[in-house]
Amino acid sequence: MEPTISIPPGWQYPRFGFGQRTEVGQVIGLKYYEEDTYLANEYGAGWRYILLLDKHGEDEEHRTEDEIKLLSPQELKATLEAEINNHQRQIQSLKHQLDAIPAIVLAANSTVVETTQASYPSLHDLVDAGKFILKKIAKHPDYLTLEYQPDLTIGDADTALSYLEVELEPPENSR
Repeated sequence: MEPTISIPPGWQYPRFGFGQRTEVGQVIGLKYYEEDTYLANEYGAGWRYILLLDKHGEDEEHRTEDEIKLLSPQELKATLEAEINNHQRQIQSLKHQLDAIPAIVLAANSTVVETTQASYPSLHDLVDAGKFILKKIAKHPDYLTLEYQPDLTIGDADTALSYLEVELEPPENSR
């Protein structure tokens, strides 16, 4: 059975729905200020929308229907294609990490490691793999017991890779 939302009699139907993408962000919530209530008298009757500005953040904005504009079909297409490309890069990175598992075990158990791969993985994949390895090092029990306090920390290295990752992204206005 599909989940449904019932709108009480006398309320207007909302113009926008959950998940829709707007110029400000994605609709993640709705509130209704009914006529002849304190909130409606104070702020105006009707729907208020809660928009998530960035899916990687916690900032949200509350807007009225008149303050919201959906992305144009071209903007929506470009946004979705960029998200698809990002997910495909993440998938490729995970595949490289998965492919590297036997090589890591082989390298740990032998003194000579031969590389037969002629082409390099993408820089995105290498950055993702580097960040993955840094996280594993930071959580490793042997590392945690060290009283190691270098001038540059694993967090600094992770930040540097994050900056590199941002540099690799296409400019916002090229969408």
